[in-house]
Amino acid sequence: MLSIKKVNTLKEFSELKEDWAILLKKSRSDTVFLTWKWMYTWWESFQKNKYLFILTVYDENRDLIGIAPLCMDKKKIVGITVLKYMHFLGTMPISSDHLDFIIKREREREVLKAIVDYLFQEIKWDLCLLSNIPISSLTNKLLREVMRNRPFQSEISQVCPYIPLPTQIEDYYSSLSGNTRNTIKRKRRNLHKKYDGFELIILKDPSGIDSAMEKLFELHEKRWMVVKHKGNFIKSSVRKFHKKIARIFLDTDMLRLYFLKIQGKDAATLYTFKYNKKLFYYQGGWDPEWSKDRVGNILTNLVIEDAINNGCSEYDFLRGTEDYKVRLTDKKKKEIDIFIPNSYTAKIYLLIRSLYHKMKEYGNKERI
Repeated sequence: MLSIKKVNTLKEFSELKEDWAILLKKSRSDTVFLTWKWMYTWWESFQKNKYLFILTVYDENRDLIGIAPLCMDKKKIVGITVLKYMHFLGTMPISSDHLDFIIKREREREVLKAIVDYLFQEIKWDLCLLSNIPISSLTNKLLREVMRNRPFQSEISQVCPYIPLPTQIEDYYSSLSGNTRNTIKRKRRNLHKKYDGFELIILKDPSGIDSAMEKLFELHEKRWMVVKHKGNFIKSSVRKFHKKIARIFLDTDMLRLYFLKIQGKDAATLYTFKYNKKLFYYQGGWDPEWSKDRVGNILTNLVIEDAINNGCSEYDFLRGTEDYKVRLTDKKKKEIDIFIPNSYTAKIYLLIRSLYHKMKEYGNKERI
């Protein structure tokens, strides 16, 4: 017999820290964006107008074997609430990939069934949005079984390129096309010759974390101003979150914040996380002053080399199929969004949403 406890206070969430970490290691969904550190910091930063709704599942021995990291939110139109919906912690206004339920291996089906039954029996909600679940996750397969005749729909939401890393840098470059490999070497050689060298800096001093993050925000904004985009750090609340999580990750050796320095100036930066021998590229930026020198691409390859030297087995670009990613790899992971309606209002909302996206897709084809 499984039992479920609802966690809806910050104190209860805080007390889950150790058990959460232990269970995550026993699950198939062990990724940086499902760590207690990331989820708890997100809730501290963005809990306004939301209701914490974490479900913890225990076995007959009172051992924690499942966590549904959820919260309740509201969708409003002209100030009027039209939907109450459940979603994963860690979502907007920031990005978190590879989200999922956290369930002990081999207990996935029974735990997922218990979570679904609880959601439908114990609380009123209109829509449950489970976003950015890896398409390879057992959740995608088992949900079809445990939902029975209850309606739900899913769609591919993100594509995340990644590079399986070898143990030797030479093997990484051998895996690239000859043209790509020669271009990387030529650009690096030209940069070194043109500016009499460059330097790769990795943040290690905690006292410099705030100024380093401000430099990241600045370079990221400069990079996006070129295409007249505001960038992802425009909101002060988002900046505060990343400053806080960067400090937490630095203290636990999970932060890798890189800078490419030229003539004493920061030309480019990459904001990454190291977890489970994988390096996750989160954001980056560069100064347009050095754009013709491809400083962003040069820094990316320096970071990949550093990851290989430090024993990482994978470089995960996370969401997006930008050109600078697909030039280096053809490997991709897909993520899905799962929509579970629980009212007529939700069904109408999903219908309107589907029609809107079809019209948008048709309009894009017409412009092409």
